[in-house]
Amino acid sequence: MTTEERDGLRRIRRLRTRLWFFVLSYAPVIWIVKRTTASELALVPFVLIWAAAVVHYAARAAFSNCPRCGNFFHSAGTTPSFFNLLARKCMQCGLPLKAGRVIYPSMEG
Repeated sequence: MTTEERDGLRRIRRLRTRLWFFVLSYAPVIWIVKRTTASELALVPFVLIWAAAVVHYAARAAFSNCPRCGNFFHSAGTTPSFFNLLARKCMQCGLPLKAGRVIYPSMEG
């Protein structure tokens, strides 16, 4: 695995981790804000920031390119896809997201 591939996969993993952080933090943050402030109006900025962050990181993950083939990592076609954001390998060339699982054709028996 080349350094460019490793760095590209690390970037995709980082984007996906941030996306999951924002998705999973929604309920606890809303609960804390609702408990500490008695106002429903105080929730509006938190919900807007959360929604913007989720859209931002989901779009960046969907538009991320595979470091090996250069196509969209999460898309089986030529357009980006939000349906395969949980893909563990490139939908085009099969490059695994985890660096330890890379097997090159020349290394196979």
